[in-house]
Amino acid sequence: MTAAIAALNLLLGLAYCGIGVMTVVEMRRDRATFGFSHFGLALICMAFTCGPHHLAHALHLGLEGRHGGVLDLVAVTVGLPVGVIWLLLRVEAFTGGRGDRFIPSTPRWLAVAAVGGAVYGTVITASIADVVLSSRRSGGIEPVVGANIMLVVIYMAIGWWVLRTQLGNRSTLGGWSVSGLSLSALFPTCAVMHAVFAAYALAGRYHDDMHSRLIDWLSVPAGLYFLWVVRQLYRESLNDWNQGPDEVVAPDYEWDGASGAPSPSPVPSPSKATSSA
Repeated sequence: MTAAIAALNLLLGLAYCGIGVMTVVEMRRDRATFGFSHFGLALICMAFTCGPHHLAHALHLGLEGRHGGVLDLVAVTVGLPVGVIWLLLRVEAFTGGRGDRFIPSTPRWLAVAAVGGAVYGTVITASIADVVLSSRRSGGIEPVVGANIMLVVIYMAIGWWVLRTQLGNRSTLGGWSVSGLSLSALFPTCAVMHAVFAAYALAGRYHDDMHSRLIDWLSVPAGLYFLWVVRQLYRESLNDWNQGPDEVVAPDYEWDGASGAPSPSPVPSPSKATSSA
């Protein structure tokens, strides 16, 4: 089990770092045309703190004798598919593709997935609480635990604001953005991973160390910056790449009869990174 958790965290860490590299290249490539992107910078900060967190965790699990717990395996297994979907869409956008898909209306499988997510959240929260309450460890809260608890709150808030954007877009477009939905699910799954890490650290299963402490505390301002960006985008008080290079205009959507997806005319954004947030 520990080897599986280490391998999954390694994959997640490399994926996040890859997203960071792509976003750096994209911002450098397109800045002359579209200007500075707060969303892009916030995404870079998130990628290069989340990625090292998972890489460090994988290193401790694989090489330094840290024993992974069942909840850790469950959390990373549930979170990985969501991250992979969003990563593949980002790669597609980076290479000049659509970078998104449209889901008309609300199909039954999506409604079932939403209910399943709520059930999962309830069960995993109860399980985490049981780990914490069953812990017999004495002493104060270690710094790495404090950072991870803060990240749980921040990531849940980010997920909420991204989801609110998707709910607002649904009433206008009559459907859902796959990129937006995956991003709105990605942050709660990350929050669960950090909650599990904090619980196991409180129980003494995971130990505090200098580099994990540094990475996780750097993740806090990165997360707060990302939260500020998505909240400002939701309130339409921030000009970013999602609004075009010259002026802010609301795109007129034309329905593509072949794919059932809305085709914006004109295209409001050259970068799919901000189109759904």
